[in-house]
Amino acid sequence: MPIDAPKEDNFYISVSQLNTLAKDLLEGQFPPLWIAGEISNLSKPASGHVYFSLKDEQSSVRAVIFKGHALRHGRNLQEGKKIILRGKPSLYAARGEFQVIGEDVKLMGVGEQELLLRQLKEKLKTKGYFNQERKRAIPPFPNRIGLVTSATGSAVRDMLEVLGKRWPMAEIWISPARVQGDAAPSEIANAIKLLNRSSLIEDFKIDVMVVGRGGGSSEDLYAFNAEIVADALFESLIPTVSAVGHEDDFTLADLIADLRAVTPTEAATRISPNQHEIADHLEASAEYMHQSIDQKIQKFHQHLKLLSTRRCLQKPLDYLNQKSQRFDDTIEKFNRTSSTFMRQKTEKIAFFIEKLQALSPLNILTRGYSITMKAKQFESDKATVIASAESLALGDLLCTRLQNGTVISEVKTIEN
Repeated sequence: MPIDAPKEDNFYISVSQLNTLAKDLLEGQFPPLWIAGEISNLSKPASGHVYFSLKDEQSSVRAVIFKGHALRHGRNLQEGKKIILRGKPSLYAARGEFQVIGEDVKLMGVGEQELLLRQLKEKLKTKGYFNQERKRAIPPFPNRIGLVTSATGSAVRDMLEVLGKRWPMAEIWISPARVQGDAAPSEIANAIKLLNRSSLIEDFKIDVMVVGRGGGSSEDLYAFNAEIVADALFESLIPTVSAVGHEDDFTLADLIADLRAVTPTEAATRISPNQHEIADHLEASAEYMHQSIDQKIQKFHQHLKLLSTRRCLQKPLDYLNQKSQRFDDTIEKFNRTSSTFMRQKTEKIAFFIEKLQALSPLNILTRGYSITMKAKQFESDKATVIASAESLALGDLLCTRLQNGTVISEVKTIEN
């Protein structure tokens, strides 16, 4: 901002006012900048802030990273390390010193590393490493849990403490590996493969595996972005949980694992049921079952009591006698009905027989008539009565039926 010249000879400002004006002027004129340089005069006091100088071949500038950002970006700062610092130019008003207030740190060459990481990420994505459909569910009640992390770090202690409190009945298998440094990727991959081989042995099946570390800067996560670790996670037969301890940045391990946890403590919490909650649930379920059974018993008791008041149970012989008497009545009624039915049917049949007999052609024989047929057809179903002499020939044998008996004769003469 512009500063007006004094209007009076005796006008003045204090040093503090001067430094404050300069500080405001600097901070108002400059946006956050990325500044490259080498760390020198590094200091990490108990306050949690990080102080250092950033220099190149010709100049240097004081820099500070306050605690909030230092927790994320200040751990790996080392004397002589070349970095790119993102910060705003400012002035330390108390001493009038020009300085840069840092907010983020990248190691020199990180741009190339990020490019390689993006290329690897695209490669793994094309191969299906990140597909959601391949993600497996974490078993709700694991019997055996595998941990891939540093054997001496805070992450393993935190996970063991959480698992011991929540689900102490599970076996914990630790497959140690360095989680930082050039050897870390191969050690992590080998530790994952070791647990998978062990899980193939009968009675040693591992239900879930946590792979991770406790916190750190973006550079500390290099091992969990390595292709060899990505391959081991993708090929794992055991469901995997990533716990890299970095909330803002997703590593390749986070994208490949079946479940991502922000911290090792969260991972241990999410894979282990709470024994106390389960005990409370079982106790409540048992109480509910007891109450339900008592209610059913009471209901059946009342029903049985109601049934016991019925006459059939109080005097069962009376009930049986009544049923027996009713059965006898039914039999008697059936006999009467069936006798009447049979008599009616018999009379009806006799009536029809009499009617058929009256219509029978054989009845005319009683009045002196006879029936003549050819003898060879007499016993055949095709026998026909001779109604005309034209149907006869000399020598034919005839069979004549009378009222009593049958006469066989031979045709000697035919007269029309």
